[in-house]
Amino acid sequence: MLRAVFVRTLKPGVTDEEFIQAWLPPGLTPDSYPSGVSISHSLTDERQIISIFEVDATPQDFPKVLASLVHPDSAARLAEIVESTQLEAVFEDTATFGSRQPLTPDDR
Repeated sequence: MLRAVFVRTLKPGVTDEEFIQAWLPPGLTPDSYPSGVSISHSLTDERQIISIFEVDATPQDFPKVLASLVHPDSAARLAEIVESTQLEAVFEDTATFGSRQPLTPDDR
C-alpha cells in the first residue's frame, strides 16, 4: 500500500468540495474514485489541510496509476485554489497496527 501525502494551505474561502473537484478526474465522483482518500483540516488553521491518498499499487506501478487518479489539468486547477504546498510525497507502508476505534476521555 502506498500513501500519497500532501500538506497544503488553501486560499481563503475554498471548500473541500472545490478542492476535490480541482483534482478529481473527469467522469469520476467521490463515490466512484478508485483510491481511498482522507482530507483533514488543522485544528489551528482551517485553511491548512492534509490530503492522504491510499493507493494499492507497487512503487514501480505508481507513475502509471497516478494518471488515473488526477485530472489532466490538476496542476493548473489546484494553482487557482491552493495558496501553498508544504509537503508532497509518496510513502510505502511497512507496518500497521492498532485499532481505529474512537477514543473518549475515559479511555486514558
